[in-house]
Amino acid sequence: MAHGAVKPTKPNIRSVYSDYLIMLLAPCYMAFHYYGFRSLLVIAVSVISALLTDAFAGLILNKKINFGNPGCVFAGAAIALMMPANVPFYVPALASFFAVAIVMMPFGSDENTPFVPAAAGFAFASVCFKESVFNYAVGTQDSVFGAESLGSMLLKGSSVHIGTANIFDILIGNVAGPMGTGCVLLMLASAAFLLIRRPSSLLSTAGFVVACIVTVVLFPRVSASLKSNLIPELCSGSLMFAAVFLITDPVTQPKKNLNKFLYGALCGVLCIAMRKMGAYEETVCFAVILSNALRPIFDSAIDNMPKRIKKSPRKEVTE
Repeated sequence: MAHGAVKPTKPNIRSVYSDYLIMLLAPCYMAFHYYGFRSLLVIAVSVISALLTDAFAGLILNKKINFGNPGCVFAGAAIALMMPANVPFYVPALASFFAVAIVMMPFGSDENTPFVPAAAGFAFASVCFKESVFNYAVGTQDSVFGAESLGSMLLKGSSVHIGTANIFDILIGNVAGPMGTGCVLLMLASAAFLLIRRPSSLLSTAGFVVACIVTVVLFPRVSASLKSNLIPELCSGSLMFAAVFLITDPVTQPKKNLNKFLYGALCGVLCIAMRKMGAYEETVCFAVILSNALRPIFDSAIDNMPKRIKKSPRKEVTE
């Protein structure tokens, strides 16, 4: 590096996760509002499991134990919020264990992992405990569609009636589903907070949402109006939660702005495609993991494209 040159600074990962934890307070409150005290117990079990696993891994690897690691707390809380309030306690506990022990620790810490730990933990639980992860409880409020979630109706190919009487209930998360990710209005508020703190990270969110919308418009899952396809698709499951909290992960997200948008778009296409063709009600975490795996190749191809174009031999034109 030339004398006097300024080395690019990496984002303070712990500070970023601390911001995320502040943003998670509102979804945690909504989980309590709709599902009562048990939702807080599920969150607590998941977070404690992540922290204990982190401490145990520190002992095994002879590393300094960082009690209250924000990355582990965030992973545990995010995993819990994407699950139903009536999920058996061992499911989020094992999912958080997997996120820390298998996804974080082999790479040194949460600052080096190639995958979003919360997405990997939830994907693990989805595969191993499918019936528990997608068996949604009826909340303390009267859910607008009863015990059936939007994702379940779309998976069955059932049309979801969207009218003025129920659209607000959908936007505030008053439907059966994950206990802390259904309130779209809160996700938009979290995105506004992120816009103030780390505006460039929302380029991935923008790419993701745009790709989801375009893919749903071109390949709808049910034969219904655009509104009856688009609103339930975007508001179901943990799609908007992932758009704000998982796609924007500071460790796995590309560094350049164009790559961030394209990375998010890739994840959006994968998410809707797997929802349409797969057997799972919610696939966004699988899409995040696949995008994480493809990101280094994807990143390198975009970055090197101008050099390849510049170095490509030009054909001489002979008269």
